[in-house]
Amino acid sequence: MRLASLLLGTLGALRPFVDGAIVTTRRADGSSNNLRASSVVEVVDVEEQDVSAEPEIVEQSSHSTYEAYPLFSQHLYRIMQSSSSEEQSLLDQLQNAVFSYELKGRAKKRVLERRRSLQGKNAVKSSEPIAEYNRVLASQADESHGDGHGDGHDDAHSMVVHVTYEDIYAILIFLLVATVAGVISSKLGMPALTGEIFTGFLLGPPLADFVPYPEALVLIGEIGLITLLLEAGIELDVAQLRETGAKALAIGLTGTVLPLAVGLGLAIAQGATSMKSALAVGASFSPTSLGVAGSALKSGKIADTPVGQLIVAACVVDDILALILLSIFQVLVKDSPSIIEYFLPIISSVGFLIVLGGSAVTWMPKFIENRILAKVPENYRDFTMFSIMALMLSAYLPLMYYTKASYLMGAFLTGCSFALVDGAYKKFMHKMHDVMIWLLRVFFAASIGFQVPVTLYSDPYVVGWGFIMYACIIAKMPLGLYVPQFEDKREGQTYNPLTRDRLITGLSMTCRGEMSFIIASFALGEGLFPAKIYAAITWAVLLSCITSPFMLLNLIKYYNKKQRAYLASTNPLKQMAKGGDSKSPLFLHVKVHSPA
Repeated sequence: MRLASLLLGTLGALRPFVDGAIVTTRRADGSSNNLRASSVVEVVDVEEQDVSAEPEIVEQSSHSTYEAYPLFSQHLYRIMQSSSSEEQSLLDQLQNAVFSYELKGRAKKRVLERRRSLQGKNAVKSSEPIAEYNRVLASQADESHGDGHGDGHDDAHSMVVHVTYEDIYAILIFLLVATVAGVISSKLGMPALTGEIFTGFLLGPPLADFVPYPEALVLIGEIGLITLLLEAGIELDVAQLRETGAKALAIGLTGTVLPLAVGLGLAIAQGATSMKSALAVGASFSPTSLGVAGSALKSGKIADTPVGQLIVAACVVDDILALILLSIFQVLVKDSPSIIEYFLPIISSVGFLIVLGGSAVTWMPKFIENRILAKVPENYRDFTMFSIMALMLSAYLPLMYYTKASYLMGAFLTGCSFALVDGAYKKFMHKMHDVMIWLLRVFFAASIGFQVPVTLYSDPYVVGWGFIMYACIIAKMPLGLYVPQFEDKREGQTYNPLTRDRLITGLSMTCRGEMSFIIASFALGEGLFPAKIYAAITWAVLLSCITSPFMLLNLIKYYNKKQRAYLASTNPLKQMAKGGDSKSPLFLHVKVHSPA
């Protein structure tokens, strides 16, 4: 009995080691712990102490319940509860005491080694060493779960990223539903993205919150947007761009100013508290989404036509200007920004367009094709081309981003560098087509669908102002007047090609998407307008995401049907069958290779 009493006393002395297994907000495997955090400990500042000193931990609240230790190892918590609530065997008590002592010893050793490695660097906040100490303590507790001591498992467990079967199954169901919804939308005459966006906000965080790791899905969707811009650059008709580049620039500039002015007026009428908040409302409607418009253009098979190329170029200019607006807003919300910060996004964007864009349509393709690919064996030529493309993309993206330009412009300029490389587009689509379909499906379902605050749409104020703000979207319809005459009207045609091209361009420029959500989310986070205005903006943008591609696709189908009817009526073979002239004209398709 005396021995038992002595060991119980030893256990009581070691109890603080167990009590000291402190809160962390992230497990060792990187997964977030969803339990509610509470303030349970206060760590004394040890920044100025010797590196061998032990951090002092002071209890502040009761730990009689598990809520006092919300992110505790359950194994450790059961030890504490059992030792205080019921009588244990001598062996169990001794084992628990040894476990607690080893737990703190391993954590202390790691923290002290980490602190020694940081000596000689700039001073950090005093809480950082203790945060590391707490993280390692909880990590050790989790690693030791189930075996009582955890020896031999520390390093192995820290290198493993765990996912659950439930998470895997939920992701598969989400992708399956998005695919089926896209197919159903296509069968109903709507773009597939309509069903994919609906899947995103119904199953995602805005409503059901069924989908795990939403940030990861949004990340994958943004990669899909980068590949879309890369493809748009490779597909670019450089010769056509030289003829319509000024028109694309005019469409992009005017398309930025018109919604900005209309949104500014509506925000003032609604009672905006400052000019910055009114400008933020207008800026949210300025960018046209190439992802949304491009999807409809590809479905209608006019993306590679002159008017399709003009729309793509105008959308890229539009997105660049939207990123410049966002960068300017990031400066406006600062306390005392310097003058250069206002002009840096404009200087960098215009500079890169001139330098890198000019190189992409002049000497860069010739250098890649004649100086590099021509010297590589035929079997390795495709691999070499994609390697160069990947290296350029890896260089252009951070270069644009850190100079306050649009990183999306980096993807587009990378693609432009291969627009004149023989066979580049065909090879890119052969390798990437199926991958892009899935990436863009995730883009519409997650990157756009997850941003829709659907629970706020029950408020009549939100819905009403959302419909009113739809005027900012319609404001881009007149941009079709910039479209030049690409095709003359022929005898027997029942439609005017110029009218067709202008209507298609105007509707394409009304497509809104991810950039509108990004600008609106930034303004909401900075307090430039309240949540209801944000919900009204997203309601108008959501309507645009659905109605604009729907109308655009059906407009394209309408004119395609008329064009097929005209071609059928002028088919010389049918005329011969009706007893007309026995002579038939000969049509030749001549492909000429010449410098652009």
